[in-house]
Amino acid sequence: MLAIIKIFLKMKEQYIKTEMEYTANFWMMLLSGVVTRIVSMAAPFVIYSNIPDIAGWKRDEIYLIMSFLFIAEGLCSVLFQGIWEMPGMVFHGRFDCILSRPVSPLFQVLSYGMGLQGISVFLTGAVCLPLFLGRLELLSVRSAFMSLFYIVCGTVLCMSIYLLGNSVVFWFDAGGKTALPFTMSSIGQYARYPLALYPKAVRILLLFLIPYGFICVVPVEILRGSVSFLWCVLPAVVSLGFFLLARAVFYRGIRHYESMGM
Repeated sequence: MLAIIKIFLKMKEQYIKTEMEYTANFWMMLLSGVVTRIVSMAAPFVIYSNIPDIAGWKRDEIYLIMSFLFIAEGLCSVLFQGIWEMPGMVFHGRFDCILSRPVSPLFQVLSYGMGLQGISVFLTGAVCLPLFLGRLELLSVRSAFMSLFYIVCGTVLCMSIYLLGNSVVFWFDAGGKTALPFTMSSIGQYARYPLALYPKAVRILLLFLIPYGFICVVPVEILRGSVSFLWCVLPAVVSLGFFLLARAVFYRGIRHYESMGM
């Protein structure tokens, strides 16, 4: 296992070196990641300018939710960008190369490529998380370990959602393109805000069908002590369950795969 992790990190290191050859592009991508996230944080600032709380949620708690989401999305972009390259691999026949190597196809997909914006998105979340934990008087050794645990769970869950959405490309002859993963990702952005603000149908969608709520909202609910103890383990259970589901769909898709080289 340690050898696999070492190889994985070594591949990411090489991708960084490759991208840094184009210095201007490298820094522009990092800057754009920060700017887009700061802009997304402007909405709660405006909304809460004259309102103390909404449905019992303060502005800093909204920012805490966003921090968890930024970290998970950033890590997925840096570590697992290859998932988004899958449709192109399948359409252009490059997936044949993956299947011809004596290495796990899933490992090869996950270790392929790297999203530069993910670095700045992750760093934005990593800076905001302790900042708003402190502002909410929730910062402690216990909350730090819990936050780290939920970050791992959220990153695995985010990766699993991406993998599940992109794996449908094995069943669609649509030029290697399908709107499903982007649709799932767009719907997941509603989890930037407390689920209590949405109708029941939307809450069910964000908790059980496209469970972004377990990436960012549920961890904050747990840290602020507004849910029962049972919820403390649910992010891990949901993350593991969704990963196994995504993995099963991915390998079932491989069985359905036919070379589509042009």
